Amino acid sequence: MVIQKEEANGNLYQLSLFSTGFLPGMSPRQREKRCQQTAEYKKRLNARARLWRLMQIICANFEEMRDLFVCLTYAEAPENEGRCLEAFHRKIKRALAKLGVEHAYVAVTTAHDMPETDTPVRVHHHLIMHGAIGPQMYLTIRDEIARCWPYGTVDVRPLRQNEEFFRDTAQYFLDQPTAKGARKYSCSRNLHQPNEPIRLRLPESAAGEVPPGVVVIQDDQTSNEHGHYRYIVGRIYDRHAFNRYWEQQRKKAAPDPWERLRRRQQRARVRPRYGGSR
Repeated sequence: MVIQKEEANGNLYQLSLFSTGFLPGMSPRQREKRCQQTAEYKKRLNARARLWRLMQIICANFEEMRDLFVCLTYAEAPENEGRCLEAFHRKIKRALAKLGVEHAYVAVTTAHDMPETDTPVRVHHHLIMHGAIGPQMYLTIRDEIARCWPYGTVDVRPLRQNEEFFRDTAQYFLDQPTAKGARKYSCSRNLHQPNEPIRLRLPESAAGEVPPGVVVIQDDQTSNEHGHYRYIVGRIYDRHAFNRYWEQQRKKAAPDPWERLRRRQQRARVRPRYGGSR
């Protein structure tokens, strides 16, 4: 048996297969030993999970060449950069609403030297935010962003995918140096959260099948004495075929709600009372 996890956000499809390598008859101590992980391994897993999460958020909410990559800098050191950014969000939200565009964003606040300058750069903000189709709309929104940011310079560019599914952009955001204890990035509340993954326990022969409507871009496999792991990244090219498959998988993962109710009632009947009988 293997654990299969599937995730779909935008055109990004991810499939993870994991086997712990447990064998029948193993004692709890033997199982615990096989579950042990080094601190370095956990660090790599956490870093990969953060990267995938941000990639999923971007893929679920933003589109290449329609949306924008924005950098906001300061002419003078701000007294409170958080308030400046909040004021910008209020102004640009009203301005974009008049153009029929909903303001939604992912933002990171950082301070580092720019490659093209020799002097240190003050704190500044990177944002991915909604734009609109068409050169005239791009110029209009660019001008509105500049008008709503009176604190310094503005750099507005179309959002591009130099790597599949904005991987490079997500990694750039996570690599930015932030204040101690600060979050790596913040999101507007109106962003769509990544879809809930579908988890199934499957036999080896039935796991790891590529869904219809998906072309595989990356297929990584790792195995050792503790089990094996496989990660597949694909692009959804036929939405209709994939949606039919996805609905079937959701039904397999989520049993009938009445069946769940019966299971809960059955567990409640057999659960012993705390403290034992008197």
